Amino acid sequence: MRIYILSGAGLSAPSGIATFRDGGLWDRYKIEEVCSVEALKKDLAKVNRFYDARRAELAKVEPNEAHRYFATLQSRYKTIHLTQNVDDLLERAGADPIHLHGQLTQARCVGCEAVFEIGYEPIAHRSCPKCGSFLRPNVVMFGEVAPNYRYLYTTEADIFIAVGTSGKVIDIADIAGNYPLSILINPKREKRVTMFGEFDEFVDEYFTHFIQKDVVEAIDDLESIVRDCV
Repeated sequence: MRIYILSGAGLSAPSGIATFRDGGLWDRYKIEEVCSVEALKKDLAKVNRFYDARRAELAKVEPNEAHRYFATLQSRYKTIHLTQNVDDLLERAGADPIHLHGQLTQARCVGCEAVFEIGYEPIAHRSCPKCGSFLRPNVVMFGEVAPNYRYLYTTEADIFIAVGTSGKVIDIADIAGNYPLSILINPKREKRVTMFGEFDEFVDEYFTHFIQKDVVEAIDDLESIVRDCV
């Protein structure tokens, strides 16, 4: 059996990682000043300070039960896990995800484009060990192309699981229609909202199963559905 998981901020929120939307970081910071192509050009130091703070926060938290559960799915079935999260909690839980928006624990040279593992250390005041240029977070900024989006519609699977994502950045309702069985995990019932505006339908109407619970609380229900499909 093949499983395709697409996860968002709601997966890491129980660990204490602040979300970006819906009362998250973007209510306290201006996107255009810390997470955009323009910000990189205007004030790279400010961008680096913002992500240095995120990295310091990440060092203090641990994977939650949901991270560990999804890691076990990868060990039991042929599973592809695409995540919008830039943290490393899935890796620490034993999973091997594909990061759609980059990785917080990596830095990228603005000159030669080399990527370096920096863990939870700050980027500020560091330079590229290869060419000496400035470093930036290896995170996809607004206005940049996300290369791994190519996997969104090309991943073959028998089950599609959307967890911790509202579908406002990536249209999970559209993706769900491509799979024989789809599962949505979200504690809130939300309207479908895309770049084209808000739809009359709810996102869950596009899924075979809707588990309206927190991601950790949903594990038993999800496991039951998965086992029924084996």
